[in-house]
Amino acid sequence: LGGAPGPKAPPLNPPAGVAPDFRVLHTIPENQAALYRLCGDLNPLHLDPGFARRGGFDRPILHGLCTYGYATRAILQGLCGGDVARFKEFKARFSGVVYPGETLTTEGWRESEGRYIIQSRTERAVVLSSAYAVIEL
Repeated sequence: LGGAPGPKAPPLNPPAGVAPDFRVLHTIPENQAALYRLCGDLNPLHLDPGFARRGGFDRPILHGLCTYGYATRAILQGLCGGDVARFKEFKARFSGVVYPGETLTTEGWRESEGRYIIQSRTERAVVLSSAYAVIEL
């Protein structure tokens, strides 16, 4: 608030040529944005094709927080065996959009004990980047 921003964290990139320690795929239902709207986000960008085109998108996009939720669910499935008590932290940068109907692939690479570099992508692009998760082993 009112001060200079601090230093930027270096980007977290998956290690080149290394297979991920986990990979979880979720196909996003075509009606997911309409269902997520029930959480109170009434932005027409997520349902109105004309509004989405005016915003520079091919069609309505999925809510960012819904994308984040799918990635979190993938981490819980891929690293925690569904045990939410083991999930400690997740941070990510939004770097692209998800369209309902696409498949979201979330992958993780072990960086250190209990800490994983995370990346989520669709068929078109990386959508969550410079991400990490911390879990209890």
